[in-house]
Amino acid sequence: MSEKKLGFLIGNLFYAYTSYMNSYLKEMDLTLSQTRILLVLALNGGISIYELSKATNIGKSSITKSVKILEKKGFLTKEIDSQDNRKKYIKITPKGLEVQKLAVRMNDEIENKINEEFGENEINELKEKLEQLIGIIKVP
Repeated sequence: MSEKKLGFLIGNLFYAYTSYMNSYLKEMDLTLSQTRILLVLALNGGISIYELSKATNIGKSSITKSVKILEKKGFLTKEIDSQDNRKKYIKITPKGLEVQKLAVRMNDEIENKINEEFGENEINELKEKLEQLIGIIKVP
């Protein structure tokens, strides 16, 4: 069998992680990218669509669509800036925080499984290499 290409393995890892998370998030009627939005909001408070798009690496049109969906579900709110009516800030609601915490626990389960298989040094080395790969591949 021929050696698998690095890009193929990275793609498979991404697919496996996404599939695992989405299988659990489906019960909450959420997707992985929606939980990324909630995580960023939980960490940053109220931010604009533009800032949210940059922080999540999700395109502005996709963010706008997801924000509408999450707002309908009661996971976040849009608030108008008191100084400038043209500016809107997206904020997570208490309901959104609860769901976001569940998603973090699911992610922690995956990390625990990985930690059981690899030692601390191997995990740290893997994290460093992944950060390097992101830096190499990232679109300017």
